[in-house]
Amino acid sequence: MFHCLPAEDVARAVSRLEEERRFPVSQCWRAESLRDSEGKPMTIRRAEALNAVLRRCDLPLIPGELLIGSSYGRLAIDGDPEALASARSYLSGIGSRDFTTGFDHLAPDYYTLLQIGLGGLKERTRASLDRHTDVKRRIFLESMLIALDGASDHIHRWSAACASAADDSEWPNLLAAQSAMLDRLTESPPTNLCEAMQLLVLVNTMWDLDDRYAMAFGRLDQYLYPFRNASEDDDAQILFDHFFAKVASGWNIQNIAIGGVDAHGRDATNEFSLMILESVKRIGKPGGNVMARIHANTPEPFVRKCAEVIRTGIGFPAVFNDDIEIGALVGQGYPIEAARDYCWVGCIEAFIPGKQGPWSDSRYNILRNVNLVLHHGYDTILEKHIGPRTPEPQSWDEFYAAFLAQMQAGVAQHVVEHNAIKQAADDRADDLTSPLLSAFVSDCIERGRDMCDGGARYPGCHGIAGMAIGSTSDALMVIKRLVYDEGRFTLDDLRTMLERNFVGYDAERAILLHGAPKYGNDDPDVDAIAIRVARDFAQECLKYRTPSGGFYWGALAANVSNIPAGREVGAPPDGRMAGLPVSDAASPAFGRDEHGPTAVIRSISKLDYSLLPAGNVINMKLTPETLQGDDGLARLSSLIRACFNMGGIQLQFNVTDHAVLREAMA
Repeated sequence: MFHCLPAEDVARAVSRLEEERRFPVSQCWRAESLRDSEGKPMTIRRAEALNAVLRRCDLPLIPGELLIGSSYGRLAIDGDPEALASARSYLSGIGSRDFTTGFDHLAPDYYTLLQIGLGGLKERTRASLDRHTDVKRRIFLESMLIALDGASDHIHRWSAACASAADDSEWPNLLAAQSAMLDRLTESPPTNLCEAMQLLVLVNTMWDLDDRYAMAFGRLDQYLYPFRNASEDDDAQILFDHFFAKVASGWNIQNIAIGGVDAHGRDATNEFSLMILESVKRIGKPGGNVMARIHANTPEPFVRKCAEVIRTGIGFPAVFNDDIEIGALVGQGYPIEAARDYCWVGCIEAFIPGKQGPWSDSRYNILRNVNLVLHHGYDTILEKHIGPRTPEPQSWDEFYAAFLAQMQAGVAQHVVEHNAIKQAADDRADDLTSPLLSAFVSDCIERGRDMCDGGARYPGCHGIAGMAIGSTSDALMVIKRLVYDEGRFTLDDLRTMLERNFVGYDAERAILLHGAPKYGNDDPDVDAIAIRVARDFAQECLKYRTPSGGFYWGALAANVSNIPAGREVGAPPDGRMAGLPVSDAASPAFGRDEHGPTAVIRSISKLDYSLLPAGNVINMKLTPETLQGDDGLARLSSLIRACFNMGGIQLQFNVTDHAVLREAMA
């Protein structure tokens, strides 16, 4: 049993670091290094600039913590604003990749790191350097070696810091042992679970120190499990507690996948899967973005443990349908072994860990196309034509054909705009490199190429998050039912009401709200429209590729972008007032699901998610009372199983009562 601080105390200490350090002094160090290295190849300069940060950053040590490492050393309590402005101006002139062009949102190859260590990665890089004769590739490999040496030196700095702190601490034995362990990890691979988790934490902090965001841990329970010692499970649980104390309290979005299947399709759930869930529950903070992969043969205790953590109200884990997602990835051409190893980056973005270039995504407002059809391609918010000038539809079929034409044109333009941004960065591929991160992406070392320049085994994909499937389906259902089927309104009637935001049309608005079925209630008519819209949107996205050959994938997601999306469309035909949020991700519109969670899952499970491999979100809100006791856990587990058996792909839950929400608002 470890003698250390309680994990909760570590979480509080990390939170204090976050509160007190705000000044990004690392940007000054980076600019200084780049100025000093002018004349060298840019990829060498970038490696040296990161090393300058790793060499100069503070090392905020929390004596008594089990897992050493912090990225807050790149920040200072205060600093020189003029120096920072000068540094930012210089860095802007040099440029870099960003989220859209492939900078972060990636799950590194932690499998290989834990097998061969940093020293092993250097050996592979030197061997590749010996094989390659192309000057460009040799220079890039040299920059990778510089970056890997910098990573080792950074870990050695932590080793020295622990040794120094041991002389004047109530934790001298722990710090001395940590110093020795860190010294070994500068080159050697880990030999036990503590060393494996320690190396993982320190490398992950380097992405933060490099200003990269949403760098995922991937399948944490799978690549750590070979280090399990059954006689030390109590120690393993404490290590996971300390791990999540740091993840939940200090880092940005770090997606963690647990459960699922192995390369042969067999259940891969293990003891660590359950320990991770227990640590999430114990720490009780919404950090880490834990996602549980569930398939037909997932053991029931794992699903029940997921339900147990969900009902605490923490918001995790989200649960994902392995059977659908793996099939979707295979359908896009990935080998079955790679598809079975998928994880997520960011929030819910599907990713092949360690083998794929960085993820990027964007938002597309599907509901906007209804407005465009009503005004023949004219956007009433922007006050200009942005879509094709489709004629006045004389039937429901003509209206949907015009809607599809607007959506096709909108997606095509969306791709053109994003590909132009991506191509501009790809044209500077030699300059916009990531030497350290590329060392953690197969097959960059072997190919001697950057992860965004043909080095990664699979190119990065771009997800187009189609927002408002619920609001769109409801709006189209109103038009089909009340305009074309029943003739209660004309399109001119609708245009007048919508342009006036229903002022003076309360009775008519009530008919729009209640006179046609709404998505999320297991109604076959409106659900058929949702199925059709989702399929057509997904197929449209799949027509396109990024400049590097990656897929454009459709998704039914929004994060919180459904809030500003409501200001892009005015008042739509579903009866929503102008400016209010559109429906969230693949969920029904707010308040329109009136027949309980089982009706919701029947509706959302009808969509064909095999065409939407990027990631889809269904947010469900449940009251704590419904999940109390063993019966409550059984109900939630059964709900998850039923949804996935019917074809649903994802669920995440908000378990909060109204009193808590009212108190928070007050």
